[in-house]
Amino acid sequence: MVAPTSIETGIVASESGELDLRLDPGDLLVGTFTGKKIASRVTVRCDGRHWATVPVTHVEGLVRFTCQLPPVIVPAETTVEVWGSSDQACFARLTVPPRPPIVNPFGLTARDVLAVHSLPFQATPWLSFDGARLVIAGEHLPPAGDPGALRVIFGPGVAYEFQYPLPSVSFGKHFWYWPNAHLSSFRVVIDLPACKPGSDPFSFTFAYDNGNPLDLDGRQVGDILGRRVFVPTRLDAGIGLPRDGSQLTRVQTWSNDQSVTFTSHCAFKAIESLLGRYGVANRDGVSVLDWGCGHGRVTRHFVQEWDAARVCGTDIDDETIAWCREYLGGEFRTTPLLPPTPFAEGSFDGIFGLSVMTHLSAEGQAAWLDEIGRLLKPEGVALITFGGSRSVAWSSFFRGPDFWHHWTTTGFDDRLIDPALAGKISDGPYGRHTVQTQDYTCRAWSKHLNVVDVIPDFVGNLDVAVLCRRA
Repeated sequence: MVAPTSIETGIVASESGELDLRLDPGDLLVGTFTGKKIASRVTVRCDGRHWATVPVTHVEGLVRFTCQLPPVIVPAETTVEVWGSSDQACFARLTVPPRPPIVNPFGLTARDVLAVHSLPFQATPWLSFDGARLVIAGEHLPPAGDPGALRVIFGPGVAYEFQYPLPSVSFGKHFWYWPNAHLSSFRVVIDLPACKPGSDPFSFTFAYDNGNPLDLDGRQVGDILGRRVFVPTRLDAGIGLPRDGSQLTRVQTWSNDQSVTFTSHCAFKAIESLLGRYGVANRDGVSVLDWGCGHGRVTRHFVQEWDAARVCGTDIDDETIAWCREYLGGEFRTTPLLPPTPFAEGSFDGIFGLSVMTHLSAEGQAAWLDEIGRLLKPEGVALITFGGSRSVAWSSFFRGPDFWHHWTTTGFDDRLIDPALAGKISDGPYGRHTVQTQDYTCRAWSKHLNVVDVIPDFVGNLDVAVLCRRA
């Protein structure tokens, strides 16, 4: 029987000569094995309940694990147990004194952020292929802080290996509020020759075995479209990207040749699937518009895949529209900073806009919502993304309590100017970094269009509103 031990931050406590423990800043429990009994992974229980399963690593001669403890709700002692793979293998029991809340450099608490953002963020931008094995790499926050709860689901017959969790310094820093964000990297290795004929190794879904109970209302896993990854199967999807680096990264500064093809294909498949729910598909007589198309990162996939439909793109940036006209199929037109566009009324069965409302003031949003309503056919549908809770959480590393109070009280903030198109458009202050709550979005946008549905965390860190014309 292992006797309970009290532990202080930064103080090492030894348990039965097998495991040394210390609590580092940020509530990070660090365990180092010192005896012969070593596990490949350990499970941490807090106050008698399962908390997280984390890997044991061998680095520079040390055999250790790290596990961030649950967020503080009310400061109180926490009873922590460290277990091996067997219920009989308890390595240590300890009592952690009351912990102060985790805060960012500006005084914002982790609990404040988690209260509005409970779905784990994932980014899957990297792909490599050696002729036989396809490797997908990215990062996914541990569901409810438990790396052991994340898995991927393929269809039958797919031979693959899911390597998770792997260390992630960038996610550990950026998602400072999310427990065990430092264990977010993953690799999916797909053995194509070993897959059964007729199987689909080119799409998978993230699944949460614990139901992601960080949500204050209990279980929450989000819409499946936000958890699916689609691998482009056409090599020509990456042919012809802008060679002017400023065009490729003008708004999405992190893009490069590899990531833009993969991530834009995933966005295309998510949009295509959601349009399909409302009857908009690739067939004769159907027209779709990419509103705010940029250099056609998503439009190019519609041009390639929707050969029976009319595919159009529009943007306020003359340079990117000129590039699209020269190098992509489809129909591209420059639009002014404010409506109207050059398209006729009732032109489109489907309109989608990715990360456009995230750069507009409230007045700009209102004007463009009216224009989207004008452009839709009577039975048409628009998929318009906005920066919701996840976007705010994404930027919380740089936010303080004053901003947080303003955003949660008003539901909207567009005070920060976005310089991405400075010198490219006539109105310098036109672009904003705009974030808004779902409640605000439904309330304000329903004055212009019917809000049919809102899907959180649809593409990247963006929510999407499904809109149709008002009767």
